[in-house]
Amino acid sequence: MIIVGGTYDEVCFEPKWDYKFGSGLRGAFTVQGINKAEKVDFYSFGNKNTKSYLELLETDSFKSFVYNINFSIRFEYDFPLSVPHIYPRLDILSQDIRQLDIEAKEENILYYGMLEGNACIHGNKVVYDPQSPANPKTFSSTGSSAKELAIVLNLSEAKLLSGENDLNLIADYFFNKEKVALLILKMGAKGAFVYTSASNRESIPVYKTNEVWPIGSGDVFAASFAYYWFHGVTPVDAAKYASWNTACYCNSKSYTFKEFENGEFEPLVLGEIPLNQIYLAGPFFTFTQRWLVNQVYMCMKGMNLNVFSPWHDVGHGEASFVVPLDLDGLDKSVLIFAILDGLDSGTLFELGYANAKGIKSIGYVENESSEDVKMLVGTNCILENDLTTAIYKTLWAIME
Repeated sequence: MIIVGGTYDEVCFEPKWDYKFGSGLRGAFTVQGINKAEKVDFYSFGNKNTKSYLELLETDSFKSFVYNINFSIRFEYDFPLSVPHIYPRLDILSQDIRQLDIEAKEENILYYGMLEGNACIHGNKVVYDPQSPANPKTFSSTGSSAKELAIVLNLSEAKLLSGENDLNLIADYFFNKEKVALLILKMGAKGAFVYTSASNRESIPVYKTNEVWPIGSGDVFAASFAYYWFHGVTPVDAAKYASWNTACYCNSKSYTFKEFENGEFEPLVLGEIPLNQIYLAGPFFTFTQRWLVNQVYMCMKGMNLNVFSPWHDVGHGEASFVVPLDLDGLDKSVLIFAILDGLDSGTLFELGYANAKGIKSIGYVENESSEDVKMLVGTNCILENDLTTAIYKTLWAIME
């Protein structure tokens, strides 16, 4: 099979991550993690350093074909759920890049959209993932062709490409305008939908993992789906296996995929996000504290969760004014998410108040000792030292 996609530097500040992957290379690692003997020809853009790096990875079953560019693209994340900073800037890229399109022809092709250029590919079975939340390209606009086309993309990309918000109208667009054979619509933490026609869809579960590392999870899903579909697995089963492999990756950051549904991860088919309120507790007296509270708030809002934040919804003020409003917000909540580093007295009070009211609690804490949080552990507060995992567990708890 051929894989076409980007090779990018990826940096995350917390948890620490500094590797060269990108969607295309991660897709190749995924396929060979499933089957080491699967022959992969990998087409990508890259500078001399990227070309040398890919040549070092070559084996009898992995070959690279690099179209030269004079720079390397880097993604920098503050933490995995943050919006990445991309270097060089995309507006500079759009002005300065004038390289030839990647060209490839093969029976089976997995094609990831790229920031730095286009590919014109022709295949029998093709899986296309546009890979752009801001400016995705349609498959047809790339000049490519496929006898059987499966498009794998997330909901925001689907809305941008179709110009529609309703799922039925989105499906109509891809089957009638883009002439797809299959549409796989990724719904984030809610799993995915597989459309075998504009009117026929099936839900694919997400799997509840102990840890959550989302950087590259979509790449793993698309590559896994492509591998199984190319090898004759039905679209729905291919998507189920892909979701399982994605869970294995998110839990370990590795490409060792365990036996399907071996009982380690619980499948969750999640419906609409409930309106039940989450109370976001944490100090907001300094810039760093406000930055962190705001990051959590924006992540939860991005998941369409109903969040009450004392800082955002009440703000600073005299105790006689803010405390009754904060407690009213807590009374109306079914779960409290607490930022615990520093052991702020107000946050600890809110957790105690929530426990007395029977409100579920999840805490994010990195630097406090087990002795300092003993009372929280003893009252069934779920504590996580990874922010992304804590946020995902909040989503799963509210959905359940």
